Amino acid sequence: MRPSTMLFLAVVMASSLGSSQEIEKSQAASKKSSGSGNAYIVQLTEFRMKKSDVHVSASEIIKLLDEMKDNGDIEVIETIRLSALPSYESMIQIGRRATITAGTMDAPGRGQTRLTQHQEIGTTVRLTAEPSGERTLLKLSYEAIRLEGEASDDIPPDTTAFEINTAMLLEPSKTVLVGGTSADSSAFLAVSVE
Repeated sequence: MRPSTMLFLAVVMASSLGSSQEIEKSQAASKKSSGSGNAYIVQLTEFRMKKSDVHVSASEIIKLLDEMKDNGDIEVIETIRLSALPSYESMIQIGRRATITAGTMDAPGRGQTRLTQHQEIGTTVRLTAEPSGERTLLKLSYEAIRLEGEASDDIPPDTTAFEINTAMLLEPSKTVLVGGTSADSSAFLAVSVE
């Protein structure tokens, strides 16, 4: 082999060795920054308080959550558990398409006819969990649409919507209140990350 060809091969080998070392360093740093690299388990609980008091703090609501469940003062509407890899969006959508009565109409020769419409009801969750020191940065989008109350032959049931978009810093396995309202149809959302 000629010396110029050998020199070229030596340069190519040295640069590829340097590149592979850079990749290994990058992967090690990425693994270190994301903890063990394992998935997070995010638990979301939507609930209603039968006795909602606007003077109760968020931490007090969480503290009393289990106690109030036992007393029947809290109605758990839904609990969702979703796994998430660090820095990747996870999504779950649970629901159904309900046919509801929108009213009635008199049809000549056929009598009364029910008018119906379709309503999408259910829950959609999108989230991203990322390590942030000892805590987890959670970017969360939560939307729930539900039918409320009784419908009659010509009046559809009410539809309620509960939507939250937020980012939070969470400590491992500590449940926190994301948000809610103390209105007539009170709804609250609690979250924890493991």
